[in-house]
Amino acid sequence: MRVLVVHASRYGATQGIAERIAATLRQQGLEATVQPAQHAADPVGYDAIVIGSATYYLHWMKRATEFVRRNHNVLANRPVWLFSSGPLGTEAKDAQARDLRVVTEPKEIAEFRETIRPRDHRVFFGALDHSKLGFAHRLMLKLSANRASALFPAGDFRDWNDVEAWASSIARALKAYVDEAA
Repeated sequence: MRVLVVHASRYGATQGIAERIAATLRQQGLEATVQPAQHAADPVGYDAIVIGSATYYLHWMKRATEFVRRNHNVLANRPVWLFSSGPLGTEAKDAQARDLRVVTEPKEIAEFRETIRPRDHRVFFGALDHSKLGFAHRLMLKLSANRASALFPAGDFRDWNDVEAWASSIARALKAYVDEAA
């Protein structure tokens, strides 16, 4: 079974998650190809698709959103899983005790649930290396230094066990799908 793993990543953290998902799928006996959204192949040649994007201000990156919208007819007829990366820090809950993975769901996901009916959407914590930031993001951190350091803490907060467990659940679902079709 051929799986396309598409990602939109500005500084590499989301790409790292996509690569780990693909590696886990390969370990489970599936053929997985990882590609950035702006150069991704036509999904018609794949049996399943996993699409992920970094999240900024509760939105997916434009390249990932455009990939889904451009390919919605194909995606609506394939098993699709979506993931987002973005929350930073070590706390899974906000000040109101809400799960950050729920309250940080990107706005585009509601649209995608209707148009392509993904099997699942998962929010993963991300990573931030201040030295990799572009000019605009560095300027934003400097202008609001006290508040920004709390909102945008540096570090790698990705939970690799969670990523691998999710990817393994995708592999199990795809194998069950193949078994049912046989």
